Amino acid sequence: MGLSLRGKLNIFIRRTYASIFSRNKILIKLNKLFLDLCLSALGYGNWRGMKESGEEFFINKYLSNKPINLCIDVGANIGNYSKLLLDKTNSKVISFEPLPFVFRKLSDNLSNYDDRIMLVNKGVGKKSENLSIHYNNNFPSFASFSKDVGDYDPKKHDEMLEIEVTSLDDFCRDNNITEIDFIKIDTEGFEGEVFEGAVETFNSIQPKYIQIEYNWHQLIRSTSLNFFAKALSNYNVYQLTYKNMKLVDSKDPYANFFLYSNFVFIRKDCDY
Repeated sequence: MGLSLRGKLNIFIRRTYASIFSRNKILIKLNKLFLDLCLSALGYGNWRGMKESGEEFFINKYLSNKPINLCIDVGANIGNYSKLLLDKTNSKVISFEPLPFVFRKLSDNLSNYDDRIMLVNKGVGKKSENLSIHYNNNFPSFASFSKDVGDYDPKKHDEMLEIEVTSLDDFCRDNNITEIDFIKIDTEGFEGEVFEGAVETFNSIQPKYIQIEYNWHQLIRSTSLNFFAKALSNYNVYQLTYKNMKLVDSKDPYANFFLYSNFVFIRKDCDY
């Protein structure tokens, strides 16, 4: 059976477009611009703030309308995300930040929320231990426990510090935490280790919502969105976009670009 007229037209358009845009340097640059814009609309590369990334939308339009009692912010940095959670929900927040000089800024920024905030100057990984964190004093938000990420990061990690690390499983067990509504994980390529140390938390406590930052780090660490989704089989996966969030299939290649994005796993019985 031959191709339909529509199929033939599709092939003609693709071949013509590829022929034109793959040979001329100016058109190649223009095509990359189109590609960046298309990926931005899909939720990729929107790193210039919590509004552009879709995180403000998720908290303001989604979480704020839910009964949220406890949130955990893994990789809190100076506290912008934790502050938005505190301002837009009635939840208590536990914020983890490993770098001591960043932790001091975090403490100052959230000093008005004493009764609702717990600040933990530790990293989070697969078990309780001491690990070396790699960082740059000028770009502390890019600090990572992964040396692989540090070796490839254009903002060279030229400093190293030994940090106390806990796992989510150990922390929840030690603090008698049996219910969690939301966990946000932003650990610059160390997300896989955080997941390894949260097996009991994910299986027994089963947080309602789990957000991870996804980036080129996953390429370096040989992980994918589907890698994380397999650990959360009882969750639907949403990708945050500017002023929206869309349901995605974790096995879809279009959901596995190694570019900055944020994905939210929503427990199926808590979905829309």
